Amino acid sequence: MNQENNFSVLMAVYHKDDPGLLRMALDSIYTNSLPPAAVVLVQDGPVGNELSNVIQSYKGSKGFSLIVMPSNAGLANALNFGLKHITTPYVFRADADDYNLPHRFERQMVELLSGFDLVGSEIVEVNKAGILLARRDVPSTNSEIRRVISKRNPFNHMTVAYRKSKILELGGYPNIYLKEDYALWALMLASGSNMKNISDVLVHATAGLDMHKRRGGFKYVRSEIDMQNFLMKCGLQSFGAAIAIGVARSFVFLLPATLRGFIYKNFLRKAV
Repeated sequence: MNQENNFSVLMAVYHKDDPGLLRMALDSIYTNSLPPAAVVLVQDGPVGNELSNVIQSYKGSKGFSLIVMPSNAGLANALNFGLKHITTPYVFRADADDYNLPHRFERQMVELLSGFDLVGSEIVEVNKAGILLARRDVPSTNSEIRRVISKRNPFNHMTVAYRKSKILELGGYPNIYLKEDYALWALMLASGSNMKNISDVLVHATAGLDMHKRRGGFKYVRSEIDMQNFLMKCGLQSFGAAIAIGVARSFVFLLPATLRGFIYKNFLRKAV
């Protein structure tokens, strides 16, 4: 193993994931220009036969490791559990329904080896048929990320790659429901981590109306309150701004799914 591919891909899967999209996601990992040393798939509780068949079909793949949790424990716990089984110094996150572009790992590994603790990128959202929907841009530099984090998540979580030792030093993903990744970035900024986003699309993320339906309701309001409190504890948010931003975001979460989708598409995304 050379230094360039001394990394593992960490992915979690649970019973609601789509078997066809999981296969697409795993294939996009194994066909990347820079292959990972290991692929650690955490099965977060029991899954159906179709998902299980897809998972089993990769058991003979190079570096593939399946970690099974007996019951559904949530994404933060699943990822922290998976991190314990990774032996490489670098970790690339991948989602079970997203396509990693062929040069993703190679592009990000160059940045990690240059000294960054975490590197992300922009995404294009697609529907289940692979049709391009919208682009989500993110701030590039560490200073821009710090300026944005009090208002919105400055990373596309399915694009991040990071130095494992830094994440473990901070205690792993905070267990904030639906915001575990956002909270981790806040911890990293507060600790002085060196972070950036590559200003290119490296992942096609499955989205669409179904995603906007999921991103609503009182559970999202509750998680927003928890996240604003966490940002204040990290010294990245004032009390007044936490109230204003928390109320505004909570209002969007309580809108009907179609209207919420309109806001995401027209105000929070760019045309492809």
